[in-house]
Amino acid sequence: MSDVFEQSPWLELPICCPHCGNHGEPDGAWEANAWTPFKLIEEVVRSSEFMAADDGGQLRLTANACDESVDSESGTNLRIECMQCFQLFAMPEGAHVQFE
Repeated sequence: MSDVFEQSPWLELPICCPHCGNHGEPDGAWEANAWTPFKLIEEVVRSSEFMAADDGGQLRLTANACDESVDSESGTNLRIECMQCFQLFAMPEGAHVQFE
């Protein structure tokens, strides 16, 4: 994990899980699950070529996992996942996300 992410001042930021109260406290229960107390979750479009066949009256689609592509510009529904209780919650108002 990058030192940059590990040095986030979690307790000074307006990010707190409304489900369990996780605020990124050092030595919190979240540390058993991840390197950071929260993750960003985003829905993106993933596409794959596939083969189709009739398998005894049932349609079978076999996707080529080696050929999948993800459209990183298609992201929607950005939210935060708590790494303590794994619940999702909305981004804090006014937050700006920068992907590097």
